[in-house]
Amino acid sequence: MARAMTPGGLVTAALRDNLFPAGARSWGRGWLAWTMADLEYRAVVDRDGESPRWRVFVGDARLGPAFEDYGRLSIPLDHVGVRLDWPEGSRLGADQAVAVQALCRDVMSFAGSRRQLALLMMSPEDVRRGDVVAWLPAGGWPGRLAQALVIATDLNDQPLASTIRGLITSKGTRVVSRRPRHRPDVTQAERDRLDSLYLDHGDLEQDVHREARHWLAQYCEILGRTIDPSLPQPRDPGESIRG
Repeated sequence: MARAMTPGGLVTAALRDNLFPAGARSWGRGWLAWTMADLEYRAVVDRDGESPRWRVFVGDARLGPAFEDYGRLSIPLDHVGVRLDWPEGSRLGADQAVAVQALCRDVMSFAGSRRQLALLMMSPEDVRRGDVVAWLPAGGWPGRLAQALVIATDLNDQPLASTIRGLITSKGTRVVSRRPRHRPDVTQAERDRLDSLYLDHGDLEQDVHREARHWLAQYCEILGRTIDPSLPQPRDPGESIRG
């Protein structure tokens, strides 16, 4: 009887059959990564009962490495499509091969550019498209807005940056009542950040502007630059006359 694959063996078999995009490399223990169009995709597979469970982190390949302690400017994507049996032996079956290729296709179409990544970060809740779900906890929204603003500023996308600043400035206080859910692959810094936004008793009143400024200050320290999260004040019509 054939032995069940390890997570690392599954990745190795898929790489051997060229099921992942060109340049994909194994990190061991079921992890692999590839880069395309200024985005970095980091995928991990583990065994969930009798089926493989994939999670893919899509992040900014340009700035992400500087943000290692903050999740590399990435968001996690879960593939929730048809679950197949965990593979055995040394080669993937036809159904498993199709599933891996579908995973790559779906996550790369979910976020295919840095701008699309920033737009996803701006969502206050989970986003589902087809068989892929972007896991976006409500408590982490101000931090994601700060990260989206970092990307928009680096892109010099002023309309997008203005939209993000509008969300940061206008939303004020909001109620967040969902306890953070931590997966084993969530970094400790991200755990601490989400836990700090949760109260053990009752709902949490979250000041979006204050929280976004807090995280943006830390991100700017990493970048060595200043990014203002507030919208510019309208000019006084009489200023040019007085000047």
